[in-house]
Amino acid sequence: MIEAKHLRLHRWFFNIYIRYILQRNFSSIQIKGSYAERNLPVLLIGNHFSWWDGFFPYELNRRLIKKRLYLMMLEEQLARMKFFRRLGAFSINPGNRSAINSINYASGILDDRDNLLILFPQGRIQSQYMNEIAFRKGWFRILERATGPVHVVFMVTMTDYLSNKKPGLYIYLEDFPATGNFVLGELETAYSSFYKKCIEQQKHLE
Repeated sequence: MIEAKHLRLHRWFFNIYIRYILQRNFSSIQIKGSYAERNLPVLLIGNHFSWWDGFFPYELNRRLIKKRLYLMMLEEQLARMKFFRRLGAFSINPGNRSAINSINYASGILDDRDNLLILFPQGRIQSQYMNEIAFRKGWFRILERATGPVHVVFMVTMTDYLSNKKPGLYIYLEDFPATGNFVLGELETAYSSFYKKCIEQQKHLE
């Protein structure tokens, strides 16, 4: 398992770098929905549709959530892009015994109210135009092992060109009301419902 390594100098550099590459590659960044601070650790659940997915929540956190960021990545991906480790990324290797260490590491992150943990429960990159979002089951053990309440936030990111040369980035947010006693099926159903609402909103952009 590859653990996250937060360094102040790297955070300063990547704040500048990520803002630069997002501004260069996207015509605008719009955050739709709201985030209400509950003084709890945050689990941000997002859809996984592109190489960019690690950068989007980093920018969202800088602008809005403002917590210490952690991102779970597949070990083979993090091994290729080791700079993500200095952004708060840590690895998981599904099917390997070390995955238990990753799950325990992630649940420990959710014991600190100053932390933000980002997960993409699809477990692989899929088109942003999927009709249904299916979660893999293993990730849910992270919530089961958290020792206290957790603020779960749904995030759906989508892109659209419309009349622009570069695509616009749209980040949709919604709070999940419960902070404990989570049920996997309920979370998956609620996220899929939110995802469909986002697609409908996206259709009416101008």
